[in-house]
Amino acid sequence: MVATAPRVVVIGAQEGVRLARASRLAGHYGLPRIAAVDVLAGRRLLPEDGYVIDGAPQLLDRVAGVGGLLPALAFADIVVHLRDATRSEGREASRVLGYYEARGVLVGFCQETPVGDIIVAVEAALRGRTAADPPRWP
Repeated sequence: MVATAPRVVVIGAQEGVRLARASRLAGHYGLPRIAAVDVLAGRRLLPEDGYVIDGAPQLLDRVAGVGGLLPALAFADIVVHLRDATRSEGREASRVLGYYEARGVLVGFCQETPVGDIIVAVEAALRGRTAADPPRWP
């Protein structure tokens, strides 16, 4: 199991849906919900022990193109991708999602998935990881 509070990134979907899901996950784990834009702009420091960050994959790709993902985003324990079937996220989002998928930390859901189902799946995914699993840089 992950020894400390989880580091969760929630990406995709429309902003309102993403914020709602991220807030519920943060509440479930008793962690702060932090907007990725605040971290990327240097307006917010991350706590040492767990967080839930939410942001659009296109924003994360722009940062990765400039100099790589920030450690807060690169070292996520789990990445929740909320898919919107009515929209295409584009090539930029595909690069970010591909990175997380290659690390084995990406779990995807239709944006209409009830948050309780998302929490159950996130719990199962986190149980499958151990504190010995080293994070890898992009």
